[in-house]
Amino acid sequence: MRTGIRPSALTAAALATAALLATGCGTARETAAPVVAPAMTVTAAAEPEQVADPVRVRIPRIGVDAAVRALELDPHGVLPPPPTNHDTGWWRAGPEPGEAGPAVVVGHVDSREGPAVFFRLRDLDPGDRIAVDRADGTTAEFTVGRTERYGKNSFPTAEVYGDTPNAQLRLITCGGAFDRRSGHYLDNVVVYADRIG
Repeated sequence: MRTGIRPSALTAAALATAALLATGCGTARETAAPVVAPAMTVTAAAEPEQVADPVRVRIPRIGVDAAVRALELDPHGVLPPPPTNHDTGWWRAGPEPGEAGPAVVVGHVDSREGPAVFFRLRDLDPGDRIAVDRADGTTAEFTVGRTERYGKNSFPTAEVYGDTPNAQLRLITCGGAFDRRSGHYLDNVVVYADRIG
């Protein structure tokens, strides 16, 4: 059974949360109910105009150098997971990295084949650097502020997807205990990062 919600029924922030919960971090799609949040808008500009789409994310501290794929809703109104365990996915309806607001990039933590792209995401510390290369050859650089872990049933939608006065980045994967009966992790790991400069 697929999970997710139709675009007409949700705000952008709620769709982002539905996308997170529908993205498989283990061996199957999530089945938890999405969290619905009030509409959120970005009011301040980190960059005055639209910036290019992200194409690659690099995190030297944990050995990540991965392609970024744009993620869009499928015909069922569900945002699919990144296409492989070694790519990441950027929620296209949200800000591009470097624009005002939180750009959201998700990735798998592991699979039956072993560790995936964000396997070591939980190891990031404040001050660690993240670089997001964009299609026009520019790079937006970020520094980690904190890393948090949340139960999937208490995911803080407003905190992760809410309005920010500057350009921020959210990296999200699964974490915590693995429920072998359902084939899913019980938590999400979220890295909060701010643009440098």
